[in-house]
Amino acid sequence: MKEGRISECVKDRTQTGNRAYAANHHMLKSKIIKRSVKMQVYKMLIRPVVMYGSETWTLTKSDENLLRIFERKILQRIYGPVQEGDIWRIRNNEELNRSINREDIVKFIKAQRIRWLGHVERMEVGVMPRKMMEGRLFIGRRRGRPHLRWMDDDVAGL
Repeated sequence: MKEGRISECVKDRTQTGNRAYAANHHMLKSKIIKRSVKMQVYKMLIRPVVMYGSETWTLTKSDENLLRIFERKILQRIYGPVQEGDIWRIRNNEELNRSINREDIVKFIKAQRIRWLGHVERMEVGVMPRKMMEGRLFIGRRRGRPHLRWMDDDVAGL
């Protein structure tokens, strides 16, 4: 993570996810393998690579958008185009959302964050992750909008 910014980490993880996709490209493009198996490959091999360490991210809207774009790109490749009469067209975002039952990668990350929160809450009082979560820094405020903290991130959007 460069300069402690989550956006850089998200970009790095999506690039790593692209490499994981490229490694499994032959399976995901095969016409022999069913779509359900391809989705399992995505959920078991590619998505975890992108989400590594995501429990501690504070995502901005642009980070969420970047993750959704990555996921839609992979889903477009798995599901392929649709034929309507004699014309082939690319599936739109709504069709892709319906195909994954609206369980996109951002919702999954937010669910993992809640799981991580429960894990930290059950830790002993003196353990470092719990100290970091409960601790406050009392320094002078900088100008401008305050930085987003992990606890301030919206997890109610599930």
